[in-house]
Amino acid sequence: MLGNRENSKTGRLDIRAKFNDGEDCNIELQVEPYPYMDKRMLEYWGSMYDAKISSGDSYEVLKPTISILITDYKITNLKHISKYHTVWNLREKDLTDTILTNDIEMHILEIPKINDNEMLKDELVQWLRFIKEPENKGVEKFMEENKYLKQARKELEQLSGDPDFKRLLESRAGFLRDVDAKMYVAREEGKKEGKEEGRKEGKEEGKKQKQLEIAKKMKEENMDIEQISRITSLTIEEIEEL
Repeated sequence: MLGNRENSKTGRLDIRAKFNDGEDCNIELQVEPYPYMDKRMLEYWGSMYDAKISSGDSYEVLKPTISILITDYKITNLKHISKYHTVWNLREKDLTDTILTNDIEMHILEIPKINDNEMLKDELVQWLRFIKEPENKGVEKFMEENKYLKQARKELEQLSGDPDFKRLLESRAGFLRDVDAKMYVAREEGKKEGKEEGRKEGKEEGKKQKQLEIAKKMKEENMDIEQISRITSLTIEEIEEL
């Protein structure tokens, strides 16, 4: 059984599948970096796992739940890992071969980490390259040998001729252009505000330095500290430190 949720404008696609043995799987394709992705994966996993059990049910009804995240970017806290496909479970801290439960399993696939040579021997890589570059010559070569890839290409060609699908793509492209424009304006405004704030801070700092110089001269003339404070607006503590 399949279900899907998609956000065509932001380049995100979610597919939820239930296998015949009761296992649930959430597959998410993410084109743009998303903040707190690790927390979002856990939240998705938790919502699927919790949905399996109702009040009065035995824990026996709970089945393994799998989350799969496919990204078209490198995840920041995984940059030190060179492999494109990592699998995450609940493991004992020191006995890393010991898994607490098979009910939680998370797969992360980072397309930019794929080595072209891996496509020769790894069918999963072939699928990921098809997702990213369906027109790639190397992918086309493997399509002739893989009937499922061949069928996927056929489905994509039919979908590409659909007017509604074309409008959806145009809408997404326009949305991304708008986002880029807004980000550019925000950056320029930030720079402008930063310069203005810098000038303001510099002016205040200069004024404060002048007050300190005047207070120091007054103090050298043995003027009363409280009187110096009233004239310069400096605190008694600031004047005593001069």
